[in-house]
Amino acid sequence: MAVRPEQRISRRISWRDYWRVHLWSRGLPAGAVIEAQTVWPLLLLPFALFGQLVTPHPVWVALLTSIVGVYAIGYAWVREQVQGVRFTRRRIGAILVAGDALQEEFVVSNESGLPLLWAAFVDASDLPGYAPGVVVACGAHSEYRWKTEAVCERRGVFRLGPHSIEMGDPFGLFRAVQRYDNFDRLLIYPRVVQLPEVALPRGGADGHTRRRRSLAGARPAASVRDYAPGDSLRLVHWRTTAHRGRLTTKELELEPSGDVWIVLDLDAAVQAGQGAESTLEYGVMLAASMAAEMVSGRERRAVGLLTASGDEVITLAPQPGQAQLWAILAALAPAQPSATPLHALLQRSLPLLGRRHTLVVVTPSLGEGAPLWIAELVRAGRQGLFSSVLAVAAPEQSAQAEECLALLARLDIPHQFLRTDLRLRAALTYRRRRKVIRTTPTGGAFTVEVEEEVG
Repeated sequence: MAVRPEQRISRRISWRDYWRVHLWSRGLPAGAVIEAQTVWPLLLLPFALFGQLVTPHPVWVALLTSIVGVYAIGYAWVREQVQGVRFTRRRIGAILVAGDALQEEFVVSNESGLPLLWAAFVDASDLPGYAPGVVVACGAHSEYRWKTEAVCERRGVFRLGPHSIEMGDPFGLFRAVQRYDNFDRLLIYPRVVQLPEVALPRGGADGHTRRRRSLAGARPAASVRDYAPGDSLRLVHWRTTAHRGRLTTKELELEPSGDVWIVLDLDAAVQAGQGAESTLEYGVMLAASMAAEMVSGRERRAVGLLTASGDEVITLAPQPGQAQLWAILAALAPAQPSATPLHALLQRSLPLLGRRHTLVVVTPSLGEGAPLWIAELVRAGRQGLFSSVLAVAAPEQSAQAEECLALLARLDIPHQFLRTDLRLRAALTYRRRRKVIRTTPTGGAFTVEVEEEVG
């Protein structure tokens, strides 16, 4: 049977792999591989053996003995070390927010009786800007420790690992690799900042009037009105009734209507800017901060999340408590641009949002498409869903936002306009110490420890 050319190539590659790798790796632990780096001296063995058979001479014997001996020592060296070297990595700290520093501790333990001349740590993590790979060495029956630190500039879900340790013999003939296929999932939450005053709609006791209050404002006082058929007798204000001579009832001003739904617009068609100052990243930060404010601030409200991320619609029903806050932050961490416009998201989701709730809409859609989603907010108001808008825009978009903001004002929809170049103070800050290298005018260098506030 004829052998096709691609089959011959496959067999030739397989034989080379067997000669360079599999032949030397038999009996090693899982993940450990020994590979021959320099093989050309082995090609001298047939010539030396032939020369010894044809013209016996001590030179041929010395050549054969030297080549075999050097390869045997090199192979025994790396085989001993690949079975005796252990590597561990440990992440310091469990929760990371964008802007925090990731710290890891690494330990190479040499349990063999031979010194580890060099060991290269090769890491395949996908965290942007993180490169912990180093080359280290340690003596027999000892260990070497080091730490790395990197600033997590971006929110998201990343991978720490897999990684491997590479080592070799003194002659450079063999390379041993110990692979570790396990990896750690790294979740970096969005930043949480201190928001400026954000007006929320408020429900009146009769269900018709709406007032506004800042998130940090004082609680409103109750008022009284004349009794109307259907009012509960529990609400009768007897002191005022006796004073006026007619029934009056307490009219308690409600908290902002029901639970809070944070609606985040991730429509790729309306995003602007790059990096941390993009409307996408700024909007995610505002949504996370609003959730933190509503859950942990004076309001202590049940908060939910509605957004379209990529091809998926994320719906987290409103719940109170810190567990819900972390669930929202975890959902926002990997958020990606979507092809779903805000008006389509609202139109599709309004039947699922219930009644007597508050919608806090975070959107950069302030141009031609704004009337479409504003119309959906008006429709939501008829359904009993009151709305507030956080309008986000890049500095160059400020002019086109005026018409949208004017329309919101005419419709009496509370709104706040924020530009992405507005720096907001982190809601949580801490002080840390770190070492920096500084130079002198004469060309020297020295290390100093500085203290800084981060958050």
